[in-house]
Parts: sequence; structure tokens; C-alpha cells
Amino acid sequence: MSKAAEDTPSDFAFDTESAAKLPRQIRFGTSTWTYPGWRGVIYKRPYRNEKEFKAHCLEEYAEIPWLSSVGIDNTFYTPPSAKQLESYAEALPERFQWVSKVWERITIPRYPKHARYGKHAGTTNADFLNADLFSNEVLERYSAPPIQKRTGPFVFQFQTMGKTLLGQLHFLDTLHSFLKKLPVQFRYAVEIRDPALLGAEYFQVLNECGATHCFNHWHLMPPLHDQMKAAAQAGGLQAPFYVSRILTPLGVKYEEAVKMFEPYRSVQRPNPEMRKDVLRLAKRAIEKDSDAFIIVNNRSEGNAPMTIDALGRLITSEL
Repeated sequence: MSKAAEDTPSDFAFDTESAAKLPRQIRFGTSTWTYPGWRGVIYKRPYRNEKEFKAHCLEEYAEIPWLSSVGIDNTFYTPPSAKQLESYAEALPERFQWVSKVWERITIPRYPKHARYGKHAGTTNADFLNADLFSNEVLERYSAPPIQKRTGPFVFQFQTMGKTLLGQLHFLDTLHSFLKKLPVQFRYAVEIRDPALLGAEYFQVLNECGATHCFNHWHLMPPLHDQMKAAAQAGGLQAPFYVSRILTPLGVKYEEAVKMFEPYRSVQRPNPEMRKDVLRLAKRAIEKDSDAFIIVNNRSEGNAPMTIDALGRLITSEL
């Protein structure tokens, strides 16, 4: 028997009874969905090959209790085609709304020195926070009614920049100008990875522009409850929706989490504090009657759908 097969919890079953009680405001989803490690646990259809699996597993994903969202992460590397979005829309029920990561060409101030950036590696990005580029090359592809109906928030994920670069960019002023130019029919969330930005000026920018903060559980950020406390101390978030991305354990780099949890067949390291914080966020959303998009990554505990099952049971037990 393979190691992957040995790791498979053969007796695992989603709590469908509790899932039926989940308040409509809570929209759980996973960061992408085409994981071979989920076969036999999450995906049970007899796919003939990898191509068929990737083409059709989203339909089976949509049948999982608890789920009414999904994180589309590949849009970070290149904008999706209209055809690609149409295929997602056809695979998902109308009740689903996805969360799209925004093309990195919009959010990277300087391209990393990496081969995949070619001639741009190590150079300044002239299109950083270019509202026209974002509207024309990204948002335009979400404009068809079946696609727009399933479009939840866009997440602008910013890398850790540090005090010097943030100052050179006049980051908050530039962000404010950018967000003010965006079409109001879509929703926007900002994911920062510089804890020093979590102050009154940052939340004021978001509120003035109708955007929200993405509460991200990531190795260099403070816990979710500290991010929520910072938002509350600044007067609260006014956007009628929440976004949270549960990415890695605090203090654990992405690469380390990959090694720790692959092939993502089961929850290997439950995180009680993270779960309590998600419960706090869910309660706040329910009290305000606001949608909360909670996107969970495999690298948070080992298997995102199983983590969501645990989070959902925690929330419904508190109702």
C-alpha cells in the first residue's frame, strides 16, 4: 500500500446535517480545487485520466456540503479567459460565488528576480496599481451575466514590501487613488503582508473606497483576532462583506507548509486558535448580516475541505 493510501482517512464523512444548518452568510471555499490528493476522499468519481479530472472535478467539488465559494488562485499569474470563466460558471450552481486573486502585474511593485518573469525579473513594474489595465484586462472578462453572477470579491494580494518601499510608493495614497477608479459593481478586498500597515489610515482608505481587508492567516502576519482588533480600533470596516484567507500556520513559510502537508489527504495539524478566530469572524458576519467569504488552503492544516468541515461544525455548534 502506498504512503498516500495509508494516510487516507477511509472513515471520513462530511457532516451533512450540520452543513444544512450553516447560516447563508458564511461562504466557505478552498484555495483552488484540482488536488490529486483529494481523490478517494473528496473526489470519488472514476475519472479516466488527469485531463478529465481537471476538466470536470469542479462539478464534484460543488457537491461537497459546506461549500458555496471557491478560490480561483491561478488568476494571480495571468488573467483568465472568458472561456475559462464560462467553464467555471457552467460547473457551479448559481448559489456559488468565487473569490479571484488579482493578476500579479497589478500588485507587484518590483518583479522578483525569478526566471518566470523573463526580461522583467528584478525590474520596477510600471503597471503597479494600474486601474485601466485592471479594468480592461481583468474585469472586462467577468462582465457576462452568468459569470458576473458568480463573481465574489477580487483579492489584491500584496507582497511584503517593508517600510522603505512602502514610503517610496506612497502606498496608501496610491492604493486609495487606484480603488477609487474601480467599477462599483464588483467587490474588492486588500490582502497586505506588512503588519505595520494595520492602522487607522489603512482602514480609512478601505472604507472610503468601499473595499474590505482580507483577514489573512499567513506566516508573517499577526493572528486573525489581532487583525480584527486593529480594524475595530480604527472604527470598523464598512463594506457589507468580509473576506478571509486561511493560508499557512503562523511562523511557517509556504515552502515548509508544502513539505509538511503534501499530498493533502488529511488534516495533520489542527489549529485551535485559528479555528476560534474564524468563529469570531463568522459570528460578526452573521450579526451584521454580511457575507463572509472564508477561503481555506491545504497548507493551513493539511486538507482544506476537512478543515472547512471542522470549522463549519464549530460555527453551527455555537448557533
